[in-house]
Amino acid sequence: MAQGFEEFFRAATGHRPYAYQRVLAEGGLPRSVRVPSGGGKTAGAVLAWLYRRTVAAPEATARRLVYVLPQGSLAHWTHARIGRWLHRLGLADAVDLHLLAGPDGQNGAWRRHPERSAILVGTHDALLSRALMRGLADSRTMAPVSFGLLNNDAHWVFDEAGLLGPGLPTGERLQALREALGTTAPTGSTWMSAVGDGSAPPAGPGPAPVRRIRQLHPDPDRYVADLVAALGAAHRPGTRTIAALGSPARARAVHAALRAAHPGRPVALLLPYHRSAELPLPTRESADGFLVVTRALDAGSDLSGRTVLTELAPWSALVQRAGRCNRHGEHPDGGDLLWCVPPEGPGPDGAVARWLTAHEGAAVTAADLFAVDAPRSPVPEPAPDVPNAPDAPEALGGPELVALFDTARGAGPAGAWPWVQAAADRTVFVAWRAFGPDGPAPEEPEPGRHEQCEAPLAEVAAWLAAAAAEEGDGGAWLRDRVDGRWRRAVAADLCAGALLLLDAARGGHLPGTGWTPGSRTPVPSLFTGRTPPATACAAWVSLEQHLRETEEEARALTAALPGLTGPQREAVALAARLHDLGKCHHVFQDKLRDGGGDPPEGLLAKSKAPWSNGTSSRPFFRHELVTTLLLLAGDHWHPPGADPSLIAYLAAAHHGHVRVTVRPEPGEAAAALFGVRPGDRTPPFALATGERFPALELAPAEPFRPDGRWPRLVAALLADPGLGPFRLAHLEALVRTADWRSSARHDGPNPQAPQG
Repeated sequence: MAQGFEEFFRAATGHRPYAYQRVLAEGGLPRSVRVPSGGGKTAGAVLAWLYRRTVAAPEATARRLVYVLPQGSLAHWTHARIGRWLHRLGLADAVDLHLLAGPDGQNGAWRRHPERSAILVGTHDALLSRALMRGLADSRTMAPVSFGLLNNDAHWVFDEAGLLGPGLPTGERLQALREALGTTAPTGSTWMSAVGDGSAPPAGPGPAPVRRIRQLHPDPDRYVADLVAALGAAHRPGTRTIAALGSPARARAVHAALRAAHPGRPVALLLPYHRSAELPLPTRESADGFLVVTRALDAGSDLSGRTVLTELAPWSALVQRAGRCNRHGEHPDGGDLLWCVPPEGPGPDGAVARWLTAHEGAAVTAADLFAVDAPRSPVPEPAPDVPNAPDAPEALGGPELVALFDTARGAGPAGAWPWVQAAADRTVFVAWRAFGPDGPAPEEPEPGRHEQCEAPLAEVAAWLAAAAAEEGDGGAWLRDRVDGRWRRAVAADLCAGALLLLDAARGGHLPGTGWTPGSRTPVPSLFTGRTPPATACAAWVSLEQHLRETEEEARALTAALPGLTGPQREAVALAARLHDLGKCHHVFQDKLRDGGGDPPEGLLAKSKAPWSNGTSSRPFFRHELVTTLLLLAGDHWHPPGADPSLIAYLAAAHHGHVRVTVRPEPGEAAAALFGVRPGDRTPPFALATGERFPALELAPAEPFRPDGRWPRLVAALLADPGLGPFRLAHLEALVRTADWRSSARHDGPNPQAPQG
């Protein structure tokens, strides 16, 4: 087996694996991997999983690899490297690869094929928030699918675990909860670090590159100017000099000053705060000039510089930044590792400063730093005026997980950020468009991923406050989650993951710099107009046909997932067969027929384009609520041995609206629920599979009251030791996938979309 992996590894990377990398391939990924910086952790973990999944032990290896980088890292590099490995191995069509970081984290394509092998690469804020059913900028209705797939049949690899902040204990607790509550297929976690634990480092490459430690002493009153002068003096023509600053604002200031001081030399600013298409990614070959970063190179990058300056940082970050200095040994005389104390002082990193001071002038290798007993400062007491609640939540446990499982509007915790990010690290997404003083038009669509730019929440809040003071309003808009209309954003809207639309005339972004709150230069909008979808339903589809086809898709999908039990497969299939029963309601049937065309007789599930633009006569109407009421009305519809509660839940939840808490939308009439009114009647009908549903007078609110039948049913499913939240969400995701696939059977060119 070792020989097979050696050939596999060499084909992917061009060189032989180290001994520890062969061990990972032979025995699988362990809970902990500690290797000095530059020792090949990424290749070791990814290629070991890939070899086992595709060659050595497919059925014993998790279907998905979730590769997690610390927030602020640029996951694009790791994503691109893995893409090259897949291509060289001829596996690009067999293993899906997806990026979940920044605006790209909103791309839901990865959820469409839960039976395929896949590698997800992203930052810990994007991935862990989705694993807690509160994905940053993720739709609450899609959150259960993300939760189900990330917590079942997946192996998580946390790269540089010491840089995850609150995400580290959260990742550990999530793994413990999976082991305690159960998953449909084994799901594990591996924590990797370049910080040693006292053991000897594994054997790595040959002669170890060295870097010399030297402290800089910039005057706090001339901090940026002194740093720029020191960087200029230390730079060697034809080499790269990297400056890692502790804040985006300081990084922008140093970048601007370097450009002014060295007009003929390349000076790049690399922050994660760019629109996707404009993100400047230096290559290993373009090793000349200055590169200014914050945390972009702390993990996942293979870039190297002869000279690296870092502001004082936690030991894990400092080890990683040191690893960028002469990383590949390309400078035989060694590199220079410069460091300085930021203007605000050493803060909690005083012990790191003392170690660096004690080793002034020393030439150290990555193995030397790995062997250090990591310097730690005493944990400071929290300031008395800082409330604990937002950033010190209850430790993640079963009750918290159940609360997060409820995705209804206003239910459960508003977000996962207290378990994922420190307050200073929270970000929002912004996009720029041209609109007048009245804001975007009502029909203006939300910004696409390519328009969006991630930005620090605190900086956006300060920018909006300054704009409001100068011009009377902040010039930011968002789409209200209750009524769907655009409205002016206020301070209370600024939570992690919020999506804001900014007035392009007011600035806030510059080419090559990205998010720049000090700029008032108008921002070119990337919005190209509203474009209809390229595909649409090309046929009138009867309800009977759609239910039959959804069941077929569900059975085919679950057959490809050997970790499921027989009863779980059958529950998914029966839920798929019954999920759209509620479309028999006259409000839904009228909507399908009111768009025009020549619809056939009988109950319909889908209307044919271009006549698929009918509007519902009732706001908020949800057909799946009617499905739920039909299934709760009796036990006549399910075969012996089936679990009617599980089937009813899976059918109800297939659009993500009817799950745990079900409450009226604001403005609904008394006793109405999701557009269904007391006294509504469904017609009698039967399915070809034998289920018969008599006419039913609906009482929509009764089962969903806090003491009603539905909350008790869901609570029992969550508490069932053979099911629980992780398995339940996975089955929920499979029903939804089957529904998407059966609908896609009838897709064709959209007559309303631009042709050619």
